[in-house]
Amino acid sequence: MNTTHTTLSHISHIISFKTDASFLKADIKNYNWENIVKMGSEHLIIPTIYARLKSKGLLKYLPQDLHDYLKYIYNLNEERNKFLLEEVKLINSWFNANNIEHVFLKGAAMIASNYYELLGERMLGDIDVLVPKELSEKAFQILINKGYTYAKTPTINPKYFEDKHLLRLASKNYIGAVEVHFKLLDKDQAILKPEHVLNNKQFVNHTHLPIPSPKHLITHNVLNFQINDLGSYYNYIGLKNCYDTLVLLPRINDITLTQVLQNRHISNNFNLGHLYFSEIPEPTNTLRIKYNTSIYHLKNKYNSFNFLLYKIHAYLDLLKLLFNRTYFFIKNKDYRRDILNDRSRIKALIKSKL
Repeated sequence: MNTTHTTLSHISHIISFKTDASFLKADIKNYNWENIVKMGSEHLIIPTIYARLKSKGLLKYLPQDLHDYLKYIYNLNEERNKFLLEEVKLINSWFNANNIEHVFLKGAAMIASNYYELLGERMLGDIDVLVPKELSEKAFQILINKGYTYAKTPTINPKYFEDKHLLRLASKNYIGAVEVHFKLLDKDQAILKPEHVLNNKQFVNHTHLPIPSPKHLITHNVLNFQINDLGSYYNYIGLKNCYDTLVLLPRINDITLTQVLQNRHISNNFNLGHLYFSEIPEPTNTLRIKYNTSIYHLKNKYNSFNFLLYKIHAYLDLLKLLFNRTYFFIKNKDYRRDILNDRSRIKALIKSKL
């Protein structure tokens, strides 16, 4: 059996809410833990693996050195999440004091939601917060006034091309970088509009932190992975993304589920997720779904095919970018000047894409 598929199956059994602990107990000692740790690290779910094993009472069946390593990573993440949650609360208070309508997104919303059994079971990168576009500069300036600054030196892109968020900010006084969003996706989807997310936000008990409704959380969770992280384009699965889906699915009703599955990106995501998690509903088996499933299995079975397909998609993506930028390069003399001045960085960027 293919190593990738086997490892994905083993991890899915560990983190699934449906897999019986007695089933795992009988088989867990035979798992290839080197592969599981490697893939778990790549997918940023080592703390999740530890938390789910703990919840199922299976940690005692692990070798001691493996147990200690997983616990160490989990404890680090739990401590980090405590600091991040305090930072989220501070940002919330600053924006409230300045009448900035806002809602926290993705990982920040998930750890604030109390949807997880343990605080440390989900890894979190940046703190993403959505505000109305007309208030985005004001929100950005509030963070600047509180000691945040550019997380890295700005490139020329923000000067000419609008992103879905303003420049990423970081502070030496706080652990998390912050992105002020006014858009949610690189390609707009009718099912997920920023104004709808803001208008239908919910508030977490006790902390009163604003987070998206469960419908918008699961929709953004999937579409962010499929569109922004190119899950649809490269036809691959994300285990952290799947786990968030598992956590959120019990909080949406069947009518909402039917609605979100009308989106082709979400149906593609659920299709691959269902291969490993029975909790994730299987979408209607359309011709597109059959094709994507076949390609996915071929990629898992043949590493050379997977590598070739990835390279083809990467080259096509780069060519599309170069075509669009070349037109703008010819049209805009200020852009031409900035590109020529920044050519060393751009050459390095193109090389990294290849």
